[in-house]
Parts: sequence; C-alpha cells; structure tokens
Amino acid sequence: MDDRLRLIRYLYGEEEDESALARRLSDDDDLYREYERLRDAKRALNDRPARRPDPAVVDQVVDEARTAAQSSAPSTGDRPARAPSRSWTRRLQTVGAGLALLLLIGLGWWQGAGVSDEPVADSAAPGVLDGEAPQAPATADTRSADADAIPAWDDGEELIRIQRRIDRLQARSAPDRWGSLQRVSRP
Repeated sequence: MDDRLRLIRYLYGEEEDESALARRLSDDDDLYREYERLRDAKRALNDRPARRPDPAVVDQVVDEARTAAQSSAPSTGDRPARAPSRSWTRRLQTVGAGLALLLLIGLGWWQGAGVSDEPVADSAAPGVLDGEAPQAPATADTRSADADAIPAWDDGEELIRIQRRIDRLQARSAPDRWGSLQRVSRP
C-alpha cells in the first residue's frame, strides 16, 4: 500500500497496524515530514468555519417552492397516475415458466426411458473386482422362490423390484446381521 495512503488512514483512525506505522514514522524522517504536512492540512480543513447560505437566498428558494406547489395543484382534467408498463417482465415470466415445464417433461421422459423389467445389477457386488463371479449362499434359492409370495392385490413392478433388492442384500450379508424379516404371504 502507498505510504501516503497509509498516513491518511492513520490520521483518520482507519489503520489496522498503527504500531508498525508509528515505528516507520520514528525511523524515516521524510515520511514523518509528510505526516506532519498531512496532519496540518487535516487540522486546517477541520478548523474552517462551515459556510452557510445567505438568509435571502434561503427565503427566495422557499418562496419559489411554495409558488411551484400552488401552481401544480391537481386539476380536474388530469388522469390518475398509473404504473409504467412492464410487459417485458410478463414475457420473461412466461418464457421462464415454459422452460421449467419443458425441463420437467424432459426429465420425466429421460427417467422413464431407463425403466426396465430386468433386475438391476449391483456394482458393489463382492468378488467382481477380482474377476470371479459372485456366488450367493444356498438360502438365496429359497428366497427367490418366495418372490412369488407377493400378494395378488399388489403385483406392481416397484414392489417386485424392492423385494428382489432385499433378496440380493440378504444373500450377500451374514444371516445374523439381518435377523429375521417378516415375509408377506398370500392369504
């Protein structure tokens, strides 16, 4: 930062590191002379009397304001004030709403196109990184047979996918970590 600017900030009490500047002032004579000149100029500006306008000028301004206010009294032929037209904001709102609608439709189409009846492969299957095929325990066969135990009143795809996901997770985990899950059976 410029030394002169630092001195001005010091004079107005805005300098953060006042002790370092005070040390520099005691070490550098040219900088101290510049500080004294700036301090004297600030004191002279602060000691000047404030200028006040002539009372006649103030009276003249007040009289002109009074006559201007009286001459602009509302007449019966004036129309009421109205807000300026903001058609461009309405257009932007319409365009924004249309873009949001298109975005929602596009996202729905994009998400809907990825739905399939195939079970989703899990990328975190153990042993896949080693090149060996994951093998499920023997209880997985009995669990896949229980997938048909879904109630007849709700054979939605989402429920079937959730049941298959639970079967895969149970097949990969230790039996004592899950405990016993209650299966839904047909009445």
